[in-house]
Amino acid sequence: MSVLKEIRRPNPLRRIWSAIALAGALTAATSAHANIIKKEDMLRGVTITRAQCDAIEQAVWVNVSGHDFCVRYYLSTAGGEGPRPVVFIQGDYFGKLDPKTWTWVDPSDAKDINTDDLMRMADGFSKMAKTTAIYLARIGVEGTSGNHTARKTLLELNMMNAALDAIKQRYGFEGFHLAGQSGGSKLVGGLVGLRHDVACAVSGSGPLATPGSSKITDPGRTFFDVTRNIPQLAQNHSLRLLLVTDPADKRVPIAQQSGFIDKMRQAGRQVPQFLVEATDEDHHGVVIYSELVVAGCVLGKSDAEIARAVSTIVKRSVEFNERRLREAVSKPGMTAATHQPVLDSRAAPGGA
Repeated sequence: MSVLKEIRRPNPLRRIWSAIALAGALTAATSAHANIIKKEDMLRGVTITRAQCDAIEQAVWVNVSGHDFCVRYYLSTAGGEGPRPVVFIQGDYFGKLDPKTWTWVDPSDAKDINTDDLMRMADGFSKMAKTTAIYLARIGVEGTSGNHTARKTLLELNMMNAALDAIKQRYGFEGFHLAGQSGGSKLVGGLVGLRHDVACAVSGSGPLATPGSSKITDPGRTFFDVTRNIPQLAQNHSLRLLLVTDPADKRVPIAQQSGFIDKMRQAGRQVPQFLVEATDEDHHGVVIYSELVVAGCVLGKSDAEIARAVSTIVKRSVEFNERRLREAVSKPGMTAATHQPVLDSRAAPGGA
């Protein structure tokens, strides 16, 4: 397995930490049509008519497997413009699904979504990569129609692929760079198997080595298998694929991430894996790293240069985790087990 471990030495890349902090804290939403998407609507499934979709400036209407979808996206040029945008896909919402009833096990943590927050994330990716960035909303959440119970299925994968085609045609883009978090990373893994216009693809905490469904004909309940794309991915030399992994990830164990790298290596293709330290309790939210890695790829940085940049954030995250842990255990009634650092507020919203 090709692993780019932390490189610890003083260098000017420390300024990258400040750039990320500013991108997260100071950028303002640029959407003139921000709104609140209610959790109740997302939990029961979202229906949008063609007329309603056409009235949304940043949305495309697509048909997949006989189903119509209005797919929202949030486009930013806060950091620059380019013919190949960075597209970010967030993780899953609402926790686990009951495989027998196809309903949510415990959606009590569900929250409303402010589209300003999604626009701010697009702004951050645009500023970091110095080009156009797009936050692409997933099925049934974030403004896209459908039911989120179909997350990570063939239906969602094909919906996202069709949405990229529609966006590409609308703006005349040459292609895309992709970055994902958790379940969004699995979609990235599926999309690069379908498309030949992706240059950089970054998977953060992605369950890439999980098996797909078998003997299910409903595309909305058929989970796809990223590893089936490995033979063609290994031969796609125009694609630069990179992984971001916290070895202590509790939601997507490292085996589900590194297993993909092992199979790629067996197919004759080395894939860099950047080992990091997240700051949430589950060591799962790595968006802050993926944003940096995809920007480095877009800007033509080498794997070693990206690794040095990543190491500056790893060091800060380690220090933050250690400091918060000391503060937590020093308080009466607090233990290390109750410590929940939240340095990166852009972690995946739900399960893998």
